[in-house]
Amino acid sequence: MNTCLQRLVLAVCILLPELALAGSLPYDIVYVRQPRFGDNQNTNWPEVFHPAMLDPGADLMLLHPNGNEEVLVAGGNGSVTDPVVSFDAQWVYYSYFPDLRPQAINTQRDLPYQGADIYRINLNTRVVQRLTHGEFTPNTGAGNWDESNPLDPPSQFNRLGYGIFNLGPMPLPGGRIAFTSNRNGFQPPKGYTNPTLQLYVMDEDGGNVTAIAPMSIGSTLHPTVLADGRIMFSTYESQGLRDQRLWGVWTIWPDGRHWAPLISAFRRPQSLHFMTQLSGGDVVVVDYYNLNNNGFGTLYRMPPALPPGQPAFYDAFATGAPEIGRTTGSGLVYGFTFPFQPVGLRSITPFTTGEDEAAPVGTNGIRVGKFTQPSAAPGNDLLVVWTPGPANDLNRPSPIPYYDAGLYLIPNGETINSPAELVTIKNNPAYNEAWPRAVVPYSAIHGIAEPVNLPWLPNDGSLHAALPAGTPNGLVGTSSFYKRESFPGLVTPWSNTFDGLDSFNTAENEQSSHWEGQGADAGLYSNSDIWAVRVLAMEPNTHRSYGPNAGRQFHNHANERLRVMGEIPLRKTNGNGQPLLDSEGNPDTSFLARLPADTPFTFQTLDRRGMVLNMAQTWHQLRPGEMRVDCGGCHAHSQVPLPFAGTAASAPGFQPVDLTSTLPLLTVVNGEPAQRSVAPGSYDVEFLADIRPILQARCVSCHQGANPAGNLNLNDLTEIEIPNVGGYPGDYYRLAMDDAAQFGYRSVIGSGRWRQTNASRYVRMFQSRRSLLIWKIFGQRLDGWTNADHPTESVPGNAATLPAGADPNAADIDFTGSIMPPPPAQGLSEEEKLTFVRWIDLGAPIDTGNAAFGWRLDDLKPTLTVSSPRPGLNTTAVNVIRIGAADINSGLAPGSLSLTADFVVAGRPAGSELADLLQTSSAGIFVLPLAAPLPEMVHANLHASVRDVQGNITRVHVTFSTIEAPDLIFADNIE
Repeated sequence: MNTCLQRLVLAVCILLPELALAGSLPYDIVYVRQPRFGDNQNTNWPEVFHPAMLDPGADLMLLHPNGNEEVLVAGGNGSVTDPVVSFDAQWVYYSYFPDLRPQAINTQRDLPYQGADIYRINLNTRVVQRLTHGEFTPNTGAGNWDESNPLDPPSQFNRLGYGIFNLGPMPLPGGRIAFTSNRNGFQPPKGYTNPTLQLYVMDEDGGNVTAIAPMSIGSTLHPTVLADGRIMFSTYESQGLRDQRLWGVWTIWPDGRHWAPLISAFRRPQSLHFMTQLSGGDVVVVDYYNLNNNGFGTLYRMPPALPPGQPAFYDAFATGAPEIGRTTGSGLVYGFTFPFQPVGLRSITPFTTGEDEAAPVGTNGIRVGKFTQPSAAPGNDLLVVWTPGPANDLNRPSPIPYYDAGLYLIPNGETINSPAELVTIKNNPAYNEAWPRAVVPYSAIHGIAEPVNLPWLPNDGSLHAALPAGTPNGLVGTSSFYKRESFPGLVTPWSNTFDGLDSFNTAENEQSSHWEGQGADAGLYSNSDIWAVRVLAMEPNTHRSYGPNAGRQFHNHANERLRVMGEIPLRKTNGNGQPLLDSEGNPDTSFLARLPADTPFTFQTLDRRGMVLNMAQTWHQLRPGEMRVDCGGCHAHSQVPLPFAGTAASAPGFQPVDLTSTLPLLTVVNGEPAQRSVAPGSYDVEFLADIRPILQARCVSCHQGANPAGNLNLNDLTEIEIPNVGGYPGDYYRLAMDDAAQFGYRSVIGSGRWRQTNASRYVRMFQSRRSLLIWKIFGQRLDGWTNADHPTESVPGNAATLPAGADPNAADIDFTGSIMPPPPAQGLSEEEKLTFVRWIDLGAPIDTGNAAFGWRLDDLKPTLTVSSPRPGLNTTAVNVIRIGAADINSGLAPGSLSLTADFVVAGRPAGSELADLLQTSSAGIFVLPLAAPLPEMVHANLHASVRDVQGNITRVHVTFSTIEAPDLIFADNIE
């Protein structure tokens, strides 16, 4: 145990007088006593914007029913946070920051140097056990790392310059613990949180650590187990072009399979965080605005699931959804709905707000305050943290008095209409009380000893022939791309001039929820335009915070590194050449593809030209051996899914597209869509390597000088400096970053800027078919509208030349002139055109520094899985050691697979290298048959590792136990 922490723990067990106990409960409560500095000074609370920052001196407390209390763990120079009680109520798990004093904070990164680790304390013996130890597991090929020191290694190494944070412990059935950690050293794609915290599961002794949600390249917080065995967790929903303030709540199985949204942040700006499950089964979650409210907001209650066959969400327009109660800071009482609102969601604190403003004034003239950190208690009661006053840090109209949080109870977890209905448990104005947890067995709240223990990653070859036992791959598919809700649910009715989609360019803020909130259609189209699906790998961003090649060395419109894994046609015909139909009478657009597990990915729906029609702005994943075909459509959240069974892709004999061994791409042959294949792995496009050479060879002869064609100079490579961002070459800036209209023609709205998802006059982010650049290359308008549909100025950039009475906010750009390059110059080849298309649809990527660490850097560890022996107790004989390994980008480095054990294998002593004994059973699967089953062993250890060509290393450590091998007397089948 940390010596300082040990000293603090041994110095406690002090009975303290109770100052404000108004409600007596028949059980102890564990809570965190945080510092408070009076009414006129703010305090730091961990929340989505800064999840690893709080004030020093927060103690872990045990409050007794008689009002007496004990200090279980003193914060000292650091602080305790995230307490949770074990299922048997014998232990309290928590995270501890050892030093949070001002001098212990990296003020450049706003993070503590010393990090945080997970501990547990036994409530009977006061024994403290440390479960994590600041483990650092960076992508070793994405920087020069000293894996033993993320903080301050010698100058030749990269460094984070802050600690490793192991946070949010949550007991799971079967003796496991879920938690979050930044041990991979990633940086979120967007800047409204730091660092990237990802989901892990470990044994309760700290062993068998498994990353269960590699898809979370943004961040995750506070895993919370449900009675049915699923984990709910708060996740940073900033994918693609979505607002950087959004957090939703998803669920996932403890082994990382079957993830799904529980409530998504489709109402900007919204942070859904801090969850619990009541005795009756309903979930309670806090809705608050990031940063300025210290995690305080309003409380929603909703069911964790609905009966099979019933959609869990209302549609994108919230048709039929009941209003959610709310009272604004000004005292106005009115409800609201939002796209894909969960069925059964309601506010249980409608007298306050989750908005970025002071809480409303109550009948007593005092602001009614806000809520945070709900926790279930026996009898369906709800423990909460509540503060009176504004509960907002801004002058809206005033932040004073600052937070005076205490512990309270909401009887039966039901709706209350005033703070007067709260039952006060404890509020000492000298402190902020936080994180209440009832010290009772799980059964006292939920009626069962512990949640359902869901199966752990079977990977046994039983799901599909394309997933043999031990595979490092998974299968993903869907039943239909016609069944979709990819359009925006929110468009202001007074400016709905683009057929229910986002305006081309408007001065109106939040004219539509499209792309930035909910919905991701690229222009006007019908389902008949759907032709193919593009599967994109998504890689995290290693945080080379300091040292060689520091900082992100690439840019695209989402700061997300994307790779094309394949483009798969969806249309199918029968033997007579007629379209195959699904059970709903639509053309069958089902698909099934194999790809490496533990690789974040997403989808883009494509038209016949390979251009994005819509994009899933959601991170996806598969775990090894997982088959995921249950989404039943494309964002069709409010509809009964079309069953995958019965589609063409589910038919016996249908061969999944194997993206682990081939990379199919769309092309054009004789004017018709076709396919070609390139080397397996991933395909990418980047401006300097792929776009600029075409511009220089085919475009700059006209687009240069003082009077360039179209007022677009593509030969001026002078770097354009963007404050607080960096410099970008002039050709790239004019095409993909000139939203301020610094060059070329300005827009016709008052500011002259290019707004919404316009990166410039020429490129619309992730939307090639809505981009003027692509229209000129293809020689036609491609966004689904015609020139006659919307007004356009006759003189580019001159609003005075709009048609009489035309609204500039309803205007767009017409396609005029000819194809580019213009005849008689040779036009671009079909592949060159598709290069531009893919470049825009990948977010217009460009290397901004060292290309070796730029867009094409492989910033993802290889997939590595050990399926035999299994972690924990193996209840059947272990006759084989089986490993799966794969890598989608740079590929596995030859000879890098390593296998060792701390027991004798094949006559080799413990610790010997065993990789040379492995046999390849099928692609990516390596087996070591054992001459005899492993003998009875307790806590035996197997270690495997593999490296990709980039240099990233994945290590898997399996701790397992066995039973006696079965009686071999009948091994020859003779009694």
